[in-house]
Amino acid sequence: MGNVRPNAIKQPDDIAAYVIQCHDGNAVAAVETLLDEIHHLQNQLSIAVAAMGRGYTRGCGQRGKSPSGQAGSSAANQPYPS
Repeated sequence: MGNVRPNAIKQPDDIAAYVIQCHDGNAVAAVETLLDEIHHLQNQLSIAVAAMGRGYTRGCGQRGKSPSGQAGSSAANQPYPS
């Protein structure tokens, strides 16, 4: 079948040349744009981290414990229906 994505991996010098070419050969403008992109992505990551609940990173809590910290036997605490 052949390579479906022949240009999927570019060498860093090709990417750098492409970015500079997109800015009409102005390397300073290219670097400024890349720095702006980095700043934007850092902001987006900060928003995603703030919006994400602690359950994604620390677990949703201990199984078999109620929110008050005492062991419970409610259906919500059971991993599978009996």
